[in-house]
Amino acid sequence: MTTVQEYMLKSLKDAIQMEVDGRQFYLEAAKKVQNEGVRQILEYLAESEVYHIQKFKEIYENLKKENKWTEELADFKPPKSEPYACVLALTQAGEGTGGKDDLEALKTGIKMEQCSIDYYTKLAKESNIPLARRFFMSLAHEERGHYMMLLDMHNYLSDPADWFYVHQMSHVDGA
Repeated sequence: MTTVQEYMLKSLKDAIQMEVDGRQFYLEAAKKVQNEGVRQILEYLAESEVYHIQKFKEIYENLKKENKWTEELADFKPPKSEPYACVLALTQAGEGTGGKDDLEALKTGIKMEQCSIDYYTKLAKESNIPLARRFFMSLAHEERGHYMMLLDMHNYLSDPADWFYVHQMSHVDGA
């Protein structure tokens, strides 16, 4: 029978591997894309995974030794990042430009982020430790932001007219 600690340690190992794989994907995809805006987003996401990996390793080592969640461990505060990363990338994107590799990289990233959201939400729901639940939900929330960024860029490249309509809706006059 698996103990709670064994389950959590295995889950953390799996999370570390997911983040390492995600970072590697984003770095490799960034080298292949044509669109500068897509490249910037992929590089931004690759770097954001570094904090996740470090945080998971810190929690893993601490739980392995002490088997105890603390406020400090549960505190999820990624380094301050550029709040307008997607907007800045869009200004460099060029309306509707980008190759097949760009759209494929975005689609794959969207799927990966959705898997991360699902996994971290599952871990939060399964945990009976409030600090662990808070940590995993915070992480799922950040991954949701990554998901939305990728989805937004995909929409911008694949259907710029729709993207502008959605983003400019507040400026549409109704009768």
